[in-house]
Amino acid sequence: MYRSSMAISPTPADFAPLLFAGEWEAALDAAVTLGYEAIEVSVRDPDDPVVISCNEAMREHGLQLSAIATGQSFYSDGWALTTGERGVRTRLDERMLRIVDMAAPWKALVVIGGVRGTLTGSESDQADQYRRAVESVQYYAQHAQPFDVSLAVEPINRYETNLLNTIEQGLQFIDDVGLDNVGLLADTFHMNIEEADLAASLRSAGDRLLHVQFTDSNRLAAGWGHIDFPELASVLHEIGYDGYLSTETLPVPDSRAAARQAIEFFTSL
Repeated sequence: MYRSSMAISPTPADFAPLLFAGEWEAALDAAVTLGYEAIEVSVRDPDDPVVISCNEAMREHGLQLSAIATGQSFYSDGWALTTGERGVRTRLDERMLRIVDMAAPWKALVVIGGVRGTLTGSESDQADQYRRAVESVQYYAQHAQPFDVSLAVEPINRYETNLLNTIEQGLQFIDDVGLDNVGLLADTFHMNIEEADLAASLRSAGDRLLHVQFTDSNRLAAGWGHIDFPELASVLHEIGYDGYLSTETLPVPDSRAAARQAIEFFTSL
């Protein structure tokens, strides 16, 4: 069985597929009761007292911090790696470095997902935006290196962004960043939309695969849709993946039921 992780938000969030959003005490209680080993937190401001309290309580509960998702800076504040507005970039850079600092004691991953934003304007404009995203990730990764923290780039489906939709595009972006502590996060919900062959795409990530979210085709907990997870679990075994299986799902029918379904399904693989 792979190590298990559950994606939550300590604070209320505009991003929907998170369990126990704004109810971190209930989230940690459920994680311990259900047998999760780690929590993946979605963070807007790492200095928020609620985030700090959740971070401290995870240790008290014997849980690990597997990853920190950073998309709330885009979904809630509109801050993106692609922006050319200097003031926004400065604020976002400062926040992302503080998130790296939060990850450091845990050696947790920092996720580069929705925070990268979207590409807009002319072809030249979009090339500049892509370059800014690459340079930003380089900057954060260089800050993270002394702490043994890695960044995980997450391809996201076309209905949410036009920047890095497929595993292939994610791997190219990682090559463009060119630093050893930058790898890939594979989310099966997005893969189900974008990849012609989920198993082949997952296999192509190889040793650059740092984190996996097993979420079903309908964005519900694994086993409540039509994705062939046993096949994908076989690929993970084949490539020697030793990271977490995480559930980043809609809280349907409620957070606790979704969390229970996910870990019971993970255990069956």
